[in-house]
Amino acid sequence: MNSQSPIYSLKFTISWIIVYSAIVFVLFQIINFFIALYLGLWILNLIIELTERLFLRFGKRIVTVEK
Repeated sequence: MNSQSPIYSLKFTISWIIVYSAIVFVLFQIINFFIALYLGLWILNLIIELTERLFLRFGKRIVTVEK
């Protein structure tokens, strides 16, 4: 083992831990954004479906583009 190698340097190790932490943080934020986007659209679709069924129960109709 070569103890003079930069891999065994504490500064080297800490700097890579910081870089790794930053990458993990950014990826976590991106994944959270897409999960929130997906869940938000899913909940919006659920609300629209429930509203349509409620309107149909009372004999009203929501005018949409779909035929």
